[in-house]
Amino acid sequence: MTRSTSVVDIWSDIHCPWALVAVHRLRNARDKHDLDVVFAPRAWPLEWVNHRGTPRDIVTTETAALASHEPELFNAYTVQSWPSTFVPAFELVAAARRVHGLRAAEDVDYALRLAFFRDSVDVSIKAGLHDALTLAHRLNTDLRPEKIMDTWLHANTRSDVAEDFRVSGTQPIQGSPQIFWPDGTTTHNPGMTDHHWHGDLVRIGPTDPGETERLLLAHTASIR
Repeated sequence: MTRSTSVVDIWSDIHCPWALVAVHRLRNARDKHDLDVVFAPRAWPLEWVNHRGTPRDIVTTETAALASHEPELFNAYTVQSWPSTFVPAFELVAAARRVHGLRAAEDVDYALRLAFFRDSVDVSIKAGLHDALTLAHRLNTDLRPEKIMDTWLHANTRSDVAEDFRVSGTQPIQGSPQIFWPDGTTTHNPGMTDHHWHGDLVRIGPTDPGETERLLLAHTASIR
């Protein structure tokens, strides 16, 4: 990350399918326009927010609804055991940030989301985190997966997650994902806010797939 790099903070849960859509679209827009910006993942574990794990049927239902919007990101989760916690995944992102910095944390965060939603990887256990790091290395060959894993194993990266969660209590977070732009303004779930639950199904109303790109361009105009 260079001195002029803009930082966009994204508060979300790693197993939030809405957040995967937002992160994917932001990364695509950055690459399309060759922007000097990094999307800093900030830990907002819903299991800490809600004092319980998110039920599998909620995530599965939302995933099925969103698969028609970004089909390459999602598959049915085929592993029988549902992760009881996603905190280890947040810790791995923190380890990547300690070892390599913000861009590495972003790439590991994105790889964890793809591993879980697309590849049915259990990101609550060491073997699953290793698989996610292998995917992250394909995205960013400068990563040192062994060093990141060693940091996850031996450093207190949970303290980083806990600090993010403490700070989240001071922020106007509506839900996952909440994006904070470099100018201090914030957007919740761009282009996908018109949805509601009814009859145990999520109903998605009109969407705007281009809103994420437009917002990114508007809020990073000064770096182009």
